[in-house]
Amino acid sequence: MKYLRWIAAAAAMVCSVSLLLPAEVTLAEESTEESSSFDDGTLTYTIISGTQVAVTDCVTSATNISIMPEIDGYDIVAIGDEAFANCENLMSLTIPSSVTSIGESAFYGCTQLQSLKIPDGVTALENGTFFQCSALQELDLGSGITSLGDMVFGYCTSLTELTLPDSLETIGNQEFYYCVSLKQINIPQKVKELGSYTFYGCLSLTEFEIPAQLEEIGAMSFVACPALQTISVDENNVNYKVVDDVLYNAEQSILYLYPAAREETSFTVPDGVLVIYAGSFFSAANLQQITLNADLQYIGEMAFDFCSGLTSLTIPESVTNIESTAFADCTGLTSVTFAGASDEDGGEGEDLEIGDFAFFCCDAVKSIQLPKRVTKIGQYAFGCTAPEDEEADSEDVVSVESGTGNSLQVKALDGFQLIGYTGAASDYVDSCELDIAFDSVNFDWKTFLFWSVLSVVLLAVIFVAIVIVRKNMMTAEERLAKREARKAQEALAASAEPEFDDGYHSIVDDEEDNEIVEEVAPYEETISHAQLHQLGHAVQAAESESIAPPASKNADDKEKSTD
Repeated sequence: MKYLRWIAAAAAMVCSVSLLLPAEVTLAEESTEESSSFDDGTLTYTIISGTQVAVTDCVTSATNISIMPEIDGYDIVAIGDEAFANCENLMSLTIPSSVTSIGESAFYGCTQLQSLKIPDGVTALENGTFFQCSALQELDLGSGITSLGDMVFGYCTSLTELTLPDSLETIGNQEFYYCVSLKQINIPQKVKELGSYTFYGCLSLTEFEIPAQLEEIGAMSFVACPALQTISVDENNVNYKVVDDVLYNAEQSILYLYPAAREETSFTVPDGVLVIYAGSFFSAANLQQITLNADLQYIGEMAFDFCSGLTSLTIPESVTNIESTAFADCTGLTSVTFAGASDEDGGEGEDLEIGDFAFFCCDAVKSIQLPKRVTKIGQYAFGCTAPEDEEADSEDVVSVESGTGNSLQVKALDGFQLIGYTGAASDYVDSCELDIAFDSVNFDWKTFLFWSVLSVVLLAVIFVAIVIVRKNMMTAEERLAKREARKAQEALAASAEPEFDDGYHSIVDDEEDNEIVEEVAPYEETISHAQLHQLGHAVQAAESESIAPPASKNADDKEKSTD
């Protein structure tokens, strides 16, 4: 059942091999075909030059067809695009040696076609030529083929073996995509590059040899090859090397392929390896323990996807990139440790970016602590899984749309907790549509400041509201009493004001010759200046040692005036 998700992934990546033309272009072509096409009741021919025609259509009810080298004086030199597409009843077909060209998707969906020989004069097979020819078992490609387009043999599920001609130089992408019965294939010496996903889903492929001149292996070329046990490299190849049945580049800095059917249960990535290539450990079912080297930097897309036997994992501080679905579907994984994450300073190392669905469907992992150096986390990378069928309609399930229009259902993993620092980790949890528990290991000053300011503002609003409500609830008697109390307070404050000073002071030396300044009552309450003068003389007479203030001429004048 684990291959069901592979098939779903394959369906999402299959590209359409037919093109839809605008209506006005189609009409123009139909008009041209009326004057340049003819048929024999089974096949339709289109004139492409003065004496040459191409087979461009076939009735879908045809079962066995033998194309003649010529018809009505025209040489048949080509088979056009989709000429036999979806002829689901076609079981056998003979192509004459006069044919030198075969168009795109020429035999697309001929699900009953079992065998075919390509003439030696054909030099190229275009995109999707035999796509979904699911009954095709025997195929002779002739001796003249130099290039293969994309997905030429995609979903040829009955094809068990195939000999590629020595003339072949170019192999496209997804060439043998889901050829699930293919057990063995040779790559001619002239081929220098394998396209991406070349053998994706070749479930029966058990061995493979890299030829001497091969310079580049495309991404995910051997993904979903669960039976692959042995890989070898021609001794004259200077670009690749195999050590203990594991494929590396010549410098052994890139690990390209760990055969999925390798029997060993543990593996240590050698020192010096900087990159684990995309899909390199995909579905390595026997692998239970992996030790990553201390200088590893990059873990590619789907690198350990479906490694269901893995139980624990430690990511070294040297790693800077963990790509999408790198450890997805590792259902036996119970422990994931990021080196340095639990240190007081949050660990060392360069910034770390983690891709979408990196640890998706790792259902046995209940807690992961991330180091401080994490700067980016893709969607549904942690704490997410696929729901059971009965949960599909739950409000806790979200559908994630892909670029191909397909969707993947996702739900939060029960009991999972992500531990990390504010920043990338907390942002991941906040932005996720699902409810993922998060425990921050550092103090979030921004959040604290925000809630503090908000609390002060709320308290101020509440206080003002209480004052307003209280004021509006007072009775007339309470308001009158309040005004009276305010008046009383004002009167009390007025009575406590400093007394008026008219500017006159009496200076008398005390025993210590200190100057004494007495306060003077307001002018209206004072005695007359004459009385004050007389009082001064009385004091002078009573005291044995006293100093009388000098007489004021103005004071004498005022006394005489008073008398």
